[in-house]
Amino acid sequence: MVWAVLLPLRGMAAESPADACLRDLDALPAYLLENDTGAADHIARKGQAVFDAALQTARRAAAQAPSDDACLDALRAYLLTYRHGHLEITPAHATAHTDGAPARAPAMPAFRILSPRTGLLVLPSFADAPGRRLKELLKAHAAQIAARDNLIIDVRGNTGGADWVFQPLLPLMDANLRRQAGAQFLSTPANIQASATMCEVFAPDSDECRQAAARLVALLSNAAPGTYVGIPGQPAVAVTEPKSVKPMPRRVAVLVDGRCGSSCEEFVLAARQSYKVKVFGQTTAGALDYSNLRPYRLPSGRRHLLYATSRSQRLPEFSVDAAGIPPDQVLPAPQNAPAREAELMEVMRVVESAH
Repeated sequence: MVWAVLLPLRGMAAESPADACLRDLDALPAYLLENDTGAADHIARKGQAVFDAALQTARRAAAQAPSDDACLDALRAYLLTYRHGHLEITPAHATAHTDGAPARAPAMPAFRILSPRTGLLVLPSFADAPGRRLKELLKAHAAQIAARDNLIIDVRGNTGGADWVFQPLLPLMDANLRRQAGAQFLSTPANIQASATMCEVFAPDSDECRQAAARLVALLSNAAPGTYVGIPGQPAVAVTEPKSVKPMPRRVAVLVDGRCGSSCEEFVLAARQSYKVKVFGQTTAGALDYSNLRPYRLPSGRRHLLYATSRSQRLPEFSVDAAGIPPDQVLPAPQNAPAREAELMEVMRVVESAH
């Protein structure tokens, strides 16, 4: 899951950017190995020597960092040795997404009719507020969706949020049994503490977040430190049988791109199992195997780390992070707004050509 983050600026030492950067960098290897769910797997696969060399390269860059921005570049380059998604450094003095950009209110979902045969749902985010809006949209436009053969679900640019947001979409595409891999959480004192306070940071207005956090803290607190634990009652792979199969829409197209990550990819994995569904666009981001981010304030107080506290039980046989999720039909990546609309129209042309 990917959330906007706001952490207080505390304990900022009067030290140079380079000295602060080195302190933060030197704290990362041990902290990640103990608390991040992917770190040990990455080191085992690539070899410790790769990470030792990357750390030395990063230390040289950090020692010469003239500013906090330059330090961010050095620390982020080091983290890329582990993986490119669900692992990030952001400044502590500003609200930020995981790419470090200033946070904006998430874009809301929208519905429109493309033709007498095809409707369109645009879902730019799976964050909490868009999730509540999605429920309203599905209720308001239920008759229009049910009156059309085809539904296109556009998740281009959707970097995730929470899995509960896309659950109301699944009945629209149910046609057969569906399998979903569960997740295991790593119990450590730091992960328990971070989980206890995560909703204050990530989603202060979300009841769903607070309820999930309370359950997770209880679960991790009862597990031995350093062990992985699954959600009670959740098997490694859950098999879901549809309660009913809606006659309409008969076909669902999911339109993705290289920014579809985290919960967006979880949605694609669930949707594409249906005989009703085809996926169009470009390969997804590949940021799902290690998830459920938590914040850790680095020693300087100038930055914080976002790291993963869960891992998918699809691993090691089926890694999404390795290459993303390929579409059923590959389309050229659009370079501008008119090309994005043309891509959408091409998907409509394909689904309306089906017999």
